[in-house]
Amino acid sequence: MRNRLTMTIKERLTMKKILLSLVVTFLMVSTAKAEEYTVKMISDWDNGKYYFEPKELTIKSGDTVTWLNVTEDMHNAVSDSVPKGAENFESPILEEVNQKWSYIFKDSGTYSYHCHPHAAMGMRGSIIVDRPSKLDEIEKSTDGHDHNH
Repeated sequence: MRNRLTMTIKERLTMKKILLSLVVTFLMVSTAKAEEYTVKMISDWDNGKYYFEPKELTIKSGDTVTWLNVTEDMHNAVSDSVPKGAENFESPILEEVNQKWSYIFKDSGTYSYHCHPHAAMGMRGSIIVDRPSKLDEIEKSTDGHDHNH
């Protein structure tokens, strides 16, 4: 008669398969790393245009967005609205070519932002993290800036 604590070969193999699948799943989840994206800040003096490229970007929670000044002009990135409960953001003024600033997006939803020196010229962008926000999930920035120049 077999001892209740002794496993058959078939039971051992089944247990090994389960453990192996758990290890593989853990490794897949733990090696999924956050992505990094670049948004260029552009002044096109010849055409009188100031813009972010890309203007709209979709990313995942935990991803990093780096704003890069590609022209010798003053730019920044200031949030207009963010998902409820998310932090507002405001980069410093970037004045030199290749100056950059990064932000890690943790909360899902839609973030709209602008360049404060060029907001009146339409320099605006948006970041969607995981999924777009519903209208009742958005709150306006409370940084004291007049964003509708």
